[in-house]
Formats: sequence, structure tokens, C-alpha cells
Amino acid sequence: MTQDATPPTDRDPPSIYAIKDRAAVPKFADRDSGTTKPYDSGLRYREVWGSADLSNLTEEQRIARNQHADKLNEAYYDFITDHYQGGWGNKFHFCGYYPGESWDQAQARHEHHLALSMGMAAYMKVLDIGCGVGGPAREMAKFTGCRVTGVTINDLHVERSNELNRACGMQDQVNMVKGNFVDLPFKDGEFDQAYATEALCCAPDMLKAYQEAFRVLKPGGVLGMLDWVLTDKYDDGNEMHRNIRNEVERGGSVPLLTSVKAHVQALEEAGFEIVVENDRATDKSNPIGWWTTLDGQKYDGMTWVDRFYCFMLTPLAYNTVWFLWKILDVLHLCHPARMEALETVSMCVYSCRDGGREGIFSPMHLFVAKKPEMEKDK
Repeated sequence: MTQDATPPTDRDPPSIYAIKDRAAVPKFADRDSGTTKPYDSGLRYREVWGSADLSNLTEEQRIARNQHADKLNEAYYDFITDHYQGGWGNKFHFCGYYPGESWDQAQARHEHHLALSMGMAAYMKVLDIGCGVGGPAREMAKFTGCRVTGVTINDLHVERSNELNRACGMQDQVNMVKGNFVDLPFKDGEFDQAYATEALCCAPDMLKAYQEAFRVLKPGGVLGMLDWVLTDKYDDGNEMHRNIRNEVERGGSVPLLTSVKAHVQALEEAGFEIVVENDRATDKSNPIGWWTTLDGQKYDGMTWVDRFYCFMLTPLAYNTVWFLWKILDVLHLCHPARMEALETVSMCVYSCRDGGREGIFSPMHLFVAKKPEMEKDK
């Protein structure tokens, strides 16, 4: 990309992401042998996940599977990222809506609220835990002036996000590295703040992830996150609720969805003090529910691009796209992971929609927690 080219925004389609050779992107690398020959990341996801039978999952099975959450998410984002970028842009998170605002504005407002809730400021060094391709990190940096380091388990995300950082001229302010939530590659007390947008729910061990966040924060540092939770309305004795939960977990690569109470207990056990805890999904500042656009519902303020993406979420559009990709798949004209990606992302989208509509699932429960000052630890 030349210097005088228009920098891509976080809603630009993947075709202009300044990645010249898509075949060389790490998502097609054989991680076991170290070569660059293609591999089926969808198959790898299925193998690590195990049985496709979602009808009789037990809590013990979920806990056992969650121990491999890092491997699951490494494979998941290899084959799902193009679909997420194609439909979401570079910000892989939900948000509520207010009449008169576009999707871009709604997503930015969602992120700005998190930054304000944490007291994020320009002088701070901030960690983005589960940074994806860096859309929220660049937004936080632009909004507050802070410096952001992102960490992700996925090689493709590291490469693609840093390409975008350079394309936007933000490489000196935002940088991404590879790392595991339960073994962060940073020194003790390295960051003023840390945040996560719908990411820490993917940790293979929630308590260890919070303990690591606690370790890398300075005394008095703040952890803020918007995360996936089961609400108090969830009833495990309700078959419909169980089915929705199972599909959210499988479609979103979140092997162990938990309650708000479980998050609070783990945060406190890690040493944090809870400052804020509420559900942004039901907040009055989001009168139009986050799940409504997944249901194909339109509202005043949507751009024509928003309306197009909203239409693409309807069953008619999905079934048409599925049929066309299936033809290409049968003719071996697309990568074998493409159909897996399409079917997995649709499971995620529609189960999340149903969970939101029933009020049993929220992808944006807000937690703001503080690491005590050093004097309080004595």
C-alpha cells in the first residue's frame, strides 16, 4: 500500500487489507511440521472439539473440553476470520444500538463506554487481551491517546492486525503479539490497564486468566471487560435453553459458558476488587437490542451498507450463499475449511440471536475490576 493511499477503516472488506499473498497467510500453515502447505483448519477444530453431538452435554464434558480452549480458538480463528471480517469488519464484538446511529457509531460508542468506565487515559500503557485483528485496539488508541499492546493465540490475527496498524499509520501506538491468556508473555506490573471485548470467556482456565491479568497490571491498575455470560434467566432444566447454550458454545468456540457469579468469584479470588458490574445488553442506553440485527430487523439510522449486511443475515440470504458455496465445495473449487466456516458462523449467529431474544445469554456483561494499591496488599 502506498503512503498516499486512503487508509482502510475497520469496516473495509478483506480485499483491501494490504495482505498481498493470501496463500502465504499463516492460516494455511501446517503448525505441526513447520511447513507452509495447506491444512484443513475446520477439520482441526472438529478434531479438538470432539463429538458433534450437542444434545446431551454435561458440565464435566464442558470442563474437560475447555482445557483445550486455546487450541480450539487457534484453529477456529484460522477458518472463521474471513467470514467475521466480511460481516463485522475488524471489530469482532456485538453492541446495542440507539436510533439514528450506524453500526460503526454503535460499535465505537460501545468501546468508548468501556474506556470511560475504566478511566483510560493518554499516558497509559494498555493491554488488549484477545485483540482479534485489532479494531477495538485502534479505536481505544484513537479515542484516548493511549498505547495499546494486543495479545492473541492466533498467528493470522497477529499478522493481519499489524498489517492494519501499519496501513493506518498507527504502528507506533498499537502492536500485537502472540500469547496465551493463562501465560501472558509480559513482565509483572507492565501495564496500567487491561481490557477484553468478548474474549476472556475463551480462556482455558478463567481463574488463571484473571490471575495473569492481575500479575501484569501495576498496583492500582484496572481490568475492564465485556464478556459472554449466561444470565439469571437461563434454566438448565429447559431443553430449549440447553440447546441454545450448546450451539452458542460450539458456534462461538466458547466451550464453557458461565454465569456472572462465576466471573465475579474468579475475579475476587485472583485478587481484584469489583468496581462495576452490569449488563450492557439491558442498559437503557441501548434501547435497540444487540441481537435484533442478527434477526434481520432494521432501524432508523442504518446506512445502506448496514442494511445490506442485515439482509445477509436473513435465512433467505444465508441459504442462497450456503447453496452456492456447497456447489464450489463439491467441485473442489474452494478451500475445505470454507463450508465448515460458513456453517459454524451461522450456528454462532443464530444461537446468539436466540439466546438474546430469550434473555438467557448476554455477550456484553460489563466487569470493571481494580488491582489494589500496594499498601493494601500488606
